[in-house]
Amino acid sequence: MTGKLKVLDLFSGIGGFSLGLERTGGFETVAFCEIEPFARRVLAKHWPEVPCYDDVRSLTADRLAADGITGIEVITGGFPCQDVSCAGRQAGLKEGTRSGLWSEILRLSCELRPRFVIVENVANL
Repeated sequence: MTGKLKVLDLFSGIGGFSLGLERTGGFETVAFCEIEPFARRVLAKHWPEVPCYDDVRSLTADRLAADGITGIEVITGGFPCQDVSCAGRQAGLKEGTRSGLWSEILRLSCELRPRFVIVENVANL
């Protein structure tokens, strides 16, 4: 036991949430989920031992457990903002195909029951 809170980093990008949290000394990223190939390569370079799943829509608590990832205490995510941004078409969370992915954070939070959920997005949300 490391005494660190275990983090599942969704919509990881190049790992900003994990980098910041891990630098505090109190967090350990145990899995990423990122669909973009370039960002996945960056994550693999900096966290070679941490698994990276490619599609949040197919990631489940059962899949994580089957891979030996349990006890997640923190979920982070900066889901796509194009549908809620002032600069976008403002389709919204329900109608927007990109920003509607916020519901995947909710789904995984219900499945995994972490102590904390940290979400980042645009002011127009």
